[in-house]
Amino acid sequence: MKLPRLVSLLGYAGLIPFLVGPAWLSLSPATAPHWLDHAWFVWVGMIASFMAGTFWGFALPASEGPAGILGLLVSMALMLAAWTAMSLPLVPALVGLIVVFLLLLVADFWRERTLGAVEGYFALRTALTVGACLAIGWRLAI
Repeated sequence: MKLPRLVSLLGYAGLIPFLVGPAWLSLSPATAPHWLDHAWFVWVGMIASFMAGTFWGFALPASEGPAGILGLLVSMALMLAAWTAMSLPLVPALVGLIVVFLLLLVADFWRERTLGAVEGYFALRTALTVGACLAIGWRLAI
């Protein structure tokens, strides 16, 4: 199966809010609305949880076997890790979310080799993970 173009477009579109928050806070902090940082933080956590959910979706068809069961458990652990990170103060939360995004990428690496590959998906996930982690790192540096 080949990755539909829409998936790539939506993936990169989802990266835009990751960049808008830190860019606005860096380039024009005096004009940033008071809710911007909170909305940005919620977006980051929501996407981390969403990505854990997509992992669940990939594992579900194989859930009768041990690899599928492991995939479901990994998905749940990653969602709980995202939720835990979101419960922390801002700086440790952002560090925790970087770790979650990196673990999601490692999980997808495993999934590609164990549960099956979708042509182009891992490359997209890698690019989006790098973008998300750089944006979170940018926000940490502000």
